[in-house]
Amino acid sequence: MSKSGPNIILLTVDCLRSDHLGCYGYHRATSPNIDNLASRGARFLQSISNGGNTSNSFPSILASALPPLSMAEHKTIMCRSITLAETLKNSGYYTAAFHSNPNLIHAYSYSRGFDIFEDNLGGYVNVRREQNKLVRQLSPLLAKAGKPLINFLAKLWRLRNAPLLLTRGKLILGAEELTNMAIPKLTVGSGRLFLWLHYMDVHPPYMPPAKYLKQFCDFPFGRRRMVALHLKMLSRPGEISTDERDTLINLYDANIRYVDDAIGRLLDRMGNEMENTIVVISADHGDEFGEHGKFSHFTLYDGLLRVPLIIAGPNIKPGTVINQQVSLIDLAPTLTALAGIEKVSGFAGENLLPLINGGAKKTEDTISTLAHPRGTMISYRIPGWKYIRTDNLDGSLLEEIYDLTDDQGETRNLHGMSTAEVKRFEAEATKKLAEFKQRKAKQFTDNEKVRIRAKLNKLGKL
Repeated sequence: MSKSGPNIILLTVDCLRSDHLGCYGYHRATSPNIDNLASRGARFLQSISNGGNTSNSFPSILASALPPLSMAEHKTIMCRSITLAETLKNSGYYTAAFHSNPNLIHAYSYSRGFDIFEDNLGGYVNVRREQNKLVRQLSPLLAKAGKPLINFLAKLWRLRNAPLLLTRGKLILGAEELTNMAIPKLTVGSGRLFLWLHYMDVHPPYMPPAKYLKQFCDFPFGRRRMVALHLKMLSRPGEISTDERDTLINLYDANIRYVDDAIGRLLDRMGNEMENTIVVISADHGDEFGEHGKFSHFTLYDGLLRVPLIIAGPNIKPGTVINQQVSLIDLAPTLTALAGIEKVSGFAGENLLPLINGGAKKTEDTISTLAHPRGTMISYRIPGWKYIRTDNLDGSLLEEIYDLTDDQGETRNLHGMSTAEVKRFEAEATKKLAEFKQRKAKQFTDNEKVRIRAKLNKLGKL
């Protein structure tokens, strides 16, 4: 690989909470390789995801796009956005991606800009395609029937998946195999490399390899019990005991250590090229363990939105710690700046290099979204405060306000309180969310104009 500019390796881990990593203060040895990388670069203490699930978060990560407001938009947003991969490719990078997440597939234009894009790995994609097809077919019925039918169908689908989990395990490509596929690409060609790997092992169901389970669990725990506990946490979260919750965390942590070892091996294979390589570690979102009565994801609480962000490589001072709030929408502008590319007009985020180098970020507010069959959620977060609005499918509305300074666990909803501070923040949040929706509407109109102009150009009518 050429020394003319930095290689870029982007490593994302599905469902990885920042507070389960040693470099973010966790008490267990889940992440020695990630911790080592953090010591060699910049670690962001308040990195906020722009979505409460994969579909809502990744457009911001890979295209610095404003997060989608509907399930339908997720499937088209990447084809309407300037992507990180195509920007780097147009500047001479060889681009490659490997993952097995069904929400990030070629059909949704996530392959744009990649020379190599492997997304149909492990069999999980085909299973989820069936599920998504069923949801589309039943959408008119779901809109009328509401939450009871949605919950019933979700339970039916989980039971349908149980035999597959018991016989085959997780239908993904594990961290070790995924890394094995990527390693040969480290030495392909003579130009600069952009490599993106997305690890799915930390995503539920938590089914770590036995070698790693032994490091975090004092007793044997077979696949059948893992599947049973997974089904229970999704369908009957209120019945999860303290011991069962602890077991889920043990399984989760074991998976983190498994992925951490795979990351360590990948970085070791870079050898001397590490001196000329930008390495980023982050996550699309985290997971909850009953903090708000639920497990897994699909909320906008901080257990999901606060994710790790570590950037290490040339011209980044080792041991840099950044307290200012940032968003994952800022990642693509930062990486293109590190690659020496001038500001990309289609990116909505902010270049974080000035912040890394000791300056300040212009804005600290973050908007995150979550669109799912039950409705739509949107949050506005600033250091110290968060507003969450939930528009349910049945027409009901829930609003939440949290003082993150005094209530980091987001347990006391202050919405409706008449204190000056709460009223001021609610007014600010309402204004910012209205501006966000206006900005998205303008962006859609501008993109449509570009699309129509390109089509007319192709037809020779301009």
